[in-house]
Formats: sequence, C-alpha cells, structure tokens
Amino acid sequence: MTKDIKKAIRFWLLSSRENLETATAMLKACRYNFTMFMCQQTVEALLKAVFIIQKNERPEYIHKLPKLAEMAGIKIPKSIDNKILKIDAHYVKARYKEDRFNHKIYNKRNASNLLRDTEDVIRWYTKKLKLEI
Repeated sequence: MTKDIKKAIRFWLLSSRENLETATAMLKACRYNFTMFMCQQTVEALLKAVFIIQKNERPEYIHKLPKLAEMAGIKIPKSIDNKILKIDAHYVKARYKEDRFNHKIYNKRNASNLLRDTEDVIRWYTKKLKLEI
C-alpha cells in the first residue's frame, strides 16, 4: 500500500468521524434535516475508505451509498444493507428538496433513528475490517 493510498484512507476515515460528530451536534441543535444529511455523509466517507482498503485505488466520484457498498465488494448482511438504503435517501432530499422542511420526515425521532442506523453501519464495517474511526 502506497503512502498516497494510506493518506486517502486516513482522510476518509477522519472525514467519517468528523461528519458523525457534526450529525450529533445537529441533532442537539434540532436541525434534523442536517442531522440526516450528515448521516449520509458519514457513511459515504466510510464507504470510500472501505473501497480504497479493498481495491487499493480511489473510488469514482459518486455519492450513492448502495453503489459504493457494492463496489467495495464486501458481502454485507441484509440488515446493514437496509440501513444503508435508508441513510442514502437523505443526500439530496435533506438539502435541496422541499421535503427538507417537512416535519413528518425531518423530526427528532427520525433523526435519532437514522443516527443510530449510521452508528450501526459504522460499527459493522469497523468490526469487519478492524478499523479505527
């Protein structure tokens, strides 16, 4: 593994951790659409690190979590796959769609649940690959 590859992995793992901290801060600030968006960003960064670890190269410039998970080539349990699908829905919707103001979607309960799902995804990958985030 080259120095550049190690640097890229470190960058994405640090990004994932920082994004998770931001998601938690947004939940405390009652900014639920941003909590859920940052959950997506947390998992995206993690999956980019996982891809680099698995493939020894940088991933394409994509943001779709299911595609990133598939490209990494690790068989994941259905429960984790379902959580990735739920988290993925908030990349565009939480920022650019009118839904970002919909309190039926972006509320404390949903944001808290998605944050827990995000933590579950992180735990699964970190345990599987023995990562430190």
